[in-house]
Amino acid sequence: MKPQDELQALKSHIKLTENGAIRRDGLELFCSTIEKVLLIDADSLLYNVAYVNKDKDLNLDYWYADFLAQVQSIGNRIEADGFAVMNIVYYFTACNNNFRNELLPSYKANRETTLTSTNARRLMYYCMGCLENSGVTVWYNDKLEADDGISLDAIIGSNDRIIVNKDKDLNQIEGSHFDYYKVKTGDVDEFGYDVKDYRGWSYTTKQEGYDLFLKQMLVGDVSDNIKGVKGVGKVGANKIVTGSNFEKLLKVARSYKDMERMRLNVKLMRL
Repeated sequence: MKPQDELQALKSHIKLTENGAIRRDGLELFCSTIEKVLLIDADSLLYNVAYVNKDKDLNLDYWYADFLAQVQSIGNRIEADGFAVMNIVYYFTACNNNFRNELLPSYKANRETTLTSTNARRLMYYCMGCLENSGVTVWYNDKLEADDGISLDAIIGSNDRIIVNKDKDLNQIEGSHFDYYKVKTGDVDEFGYDVKDYRGWSYTTKQEGYDLFLKQMLVGDVSDNIKGVKGVGKVGANKIVTGSNFEKLLKVARSYKDMERMRLNVKLMRL
């Protein structure tokens, strides 16, 4: 649902929950201006390009053009939804001294190095150079990941920023999000192929972002090799993260038997 449509739906309610009212006010502020800056998590787009071309010879010029075409398509969709894209900032995970690896040496150690991941990294450095040479704003850091950079920049003037990604972790961040992962719509085109569309818009309130962080603390993150609380899944986490913020934090803390592990996970998972 587009932000404008969600805002109108919320305004039609006579009585909203506290979070609903905060959501309405946040969306109203966001929709008060059409000029937006896209904060793009480029990592997944790079991997998409490398994966689609995994059976082809490495051609960085062609792959870079494919990368830009995907960004253009996302921008076109956002503009079709009623906003003007005034600037795009590209965020890359190019850190060789990731602070999370210093805290937890096994961080992401479960990920195999494949030809696709290697080519995605080659493409990353190529894209970074091309974009910088063309005067486009590029963000990377030797200790921080793309998620961290977006988190830092989204806080500043968040009204005019759209977080463009398909990473669940970034939903910790308050503000408007556009998910560029494509899913089947249920329709087929004239050739019989499934029609796909972006997951699209969502809005995260500060409370929702905090609750998501606490749930992730409990469940952990298998893809990043971060262990949560043994035996607690998504259903259990939803039951634990209830009540006031103090009660939620207290229940999460009590779920951990190892307080050092909990402190570590806070540092690893909080954006």
